[in-house]
Amino acid sequence: MRKSNKEKLYRAAFRLFATKQFDGVSISDIEKECGMTRGTVFYYAKTKLDLFKQVIEYYIIDTQNVDNKVKFDYGCSLRDYIDRYVGGVEKTMEELVNLIDPDSRDNASRAYISTLLQVCSMFPDIKHRYLINVNNDIARWATIINASVSRDEIKDDIDVLSVARQFVSAFYGLSTIDSMSNGLNVSQLREHMYTLYNLIKKM
Repeated sequence: MRKSNKEKLYRAAFRLFATKQFDGVSISDIEKECGMTRGTVFYYAKTKLDLFKQVIEYYIIDTQNVDNKVKFDYGCSLRDYIDRYVGGVEKTMEELVNLIDPDSRDNASRAYISTLLQVCSMFPDIKHRYLINVNNDIARWATIINASVSRDEIKDDIDVLSVARQFVSAFYGLSTIDSMSNGLNVSQLREHMYTLYNLIKKM
């Protein structure tokens, strides 16, 4: 029961923080949104700031951890990993859109980016963890690319780390740009990554 209540509280609080920002949300708003008493809310978090940090860690830091987002094994090809990666991104994005604002994909995307920027300014430790996630993402791509070089799937004269960064930049860059319109275009992300792949694959 406690786990269920915690999840219910986190979902309600994250939705409010993402759409109204931290300063625009009151404890009364949270109580009303999750249908819990103030005592129950404070059972899980000592303060509103503490709750904000908890839900950000849960929905942004843990969700964007590449280990939680993309199924990985050393035997998959780079082409297969692109498909898995984009599929993981799509699933994660849909879950967040449904959580924040299922009626407006573009509003949800903008709210997510705005919340992330706010978090980075408020919590240096969470910003650091977010950047660790990004670096782990790059490292995962580098591992796949190195394995693909060994299998003669792609050219062996490439700068592996540079190429890994290009794949990660494709995701983070398009996510930010597309948040200004209708949210991340997953098909465009896939095509962009296929283009990068075609530039380095062996003929």
